[in-house]
Amino acid sequence: MSFQDFGSRPTAKSSVVKASSPSNSRTSNDSLSYISETLLQYQRNVGILEKILQSLTANTKALQQKELEAQYRAQMDVLEQLQEKIMKLLQQQTQTTAVTKLQRDFERVKQRVTVIEDGVERILKSQKQQLANKSILDNAAAPETAEDSYQRMQLQMQKDRLAEEIMREREEEIRNINRGMHQVNEIYKDLAHIVGSQQEQIDTIENQMEESKVNAESGLKQVERANEKYGSGQCVIS
Repeated sequence: MSFQDFGSRPTAKSSVVKASSPSNSRTSNDSLSYISETLLQYQRNVGILEKILQSLTANTKALQQKELEAQYRAQMDVLEQLQEKIMKLLQQQTQTTAVTKLQRDFERVKQRVTVIEDGVERILKSQKQQLANKSILDNAAAPETAEDSYQRMQLQMQKDRLAEEIMREREEEIRNINRGMHQVNEIYKDLAHIVGSQQEQIDTIENQMEESKVNAESGLKQVERANEKYGSGQCVIS
């Protein structure tokens, strides 16, 4: 049983509900019938979309192609609205066998829409590319007029000026880099000179520190000998 059969004959489950709750059964049947009618409308629009795809597949003139493309866009807008409407209606229903059947039918039709949409978009893209290639070939084959020659010459002059400006900018950047490198080199030279001039002072300080160490060790030894000679009670280091 397809979704066309809904609304014409109730299922066994719906007849049981009718016996227990006539009001709820009528409401459920009305909702399923409305969803079924909306699905039928959705399927009819999909059929129109398939015909548009067949027409685009055939060799069509540019004007016919634009008309078919406009019809395709309009049909897709309608289908998107119907899809959203059906999805909301199905979500509002209690999950039953009839609702599940409607959902399956809806998903099958949606898959057809996806296939058609991919086919149409692929054909439109291919035809637009062919028109673009034809336009390029026509322009290349057309004889060059005096105005075209003048515009081409002006464009070439602009390109040359731009290339010359770029070269000047790069040359100036290279000069700046060289100046910076010379400045860094001078700084290193100054640092080397400063370190060299202070090396003698550093060596003198190092020698004085070594002498101080030797004197301190010698003084300590003398104090120890004096302590051993005169006794710990008579020699005090303050």
